[in-house]
Amino acid sequence: MPELIIDSELILQGKIIHQDSTTFTLLVSDPIKGNYQKKSIRIQKFEDWECANRLSKYKVGQEEIVFLRWYSETKKWYIKGAGDEGELFIKNDSIIYPSACYAPDSGCVEINYFEYKTRGRIYSLQNFKKAINFYINQFPLLLKGFKANYSDSIPNRLQDNKAYTRIIKESLLVLMHHSYK
Repeated sequence: MPELIIDSELILQGKIIHQDSTTFTLLVSDPIKGNYQKKSIRIQKFEDWECANRLSKYKVGQEEIVFLRWYSETKKWYIKGAGDEGELFIKNDSIIYPSACYAPDSGCVEINYFEYKTRGRIYSLQNFKKAINFYINQFPLLLKGFKANYSDSIPNRLQDNKAYTRIIKESLLVLMHHSYK
């Protein structure tokens, strides 16, 4: 998640209003990151492959948050993540954050997304968007502190927000093993 947040040019919340065989159109309800002023955006569909599948088939009416990158070679918007991590589904004002965790104390639950089942965490949509925005603003400070102290912890400055706590835990792994060092 941390890499998706930082490396995405756009993070948008919206609803699928049209699709064809290779693209879908998202009606944008909230531009979370990036300067996007249009009402809708056409996005290349994630293509299932041997190591990753989309949680469900594309359907008009699905609501989601998308993490996007523009490719100038093709002049198209693409979803970030080889495993479709860049599409997070919204259901009942909650975000579905898939994760293959089975330990009882992990916080993961079985999730039914329409006719599809997965495991993961469910966060309040409002708290999740707050966590993303807070992380975007705090990332330079987190990076600076991590470089200065190179420790196995990162301060959690939004402790009452479980989505942000999850992002912070993942940030530590990213910072320890990524070129942000």
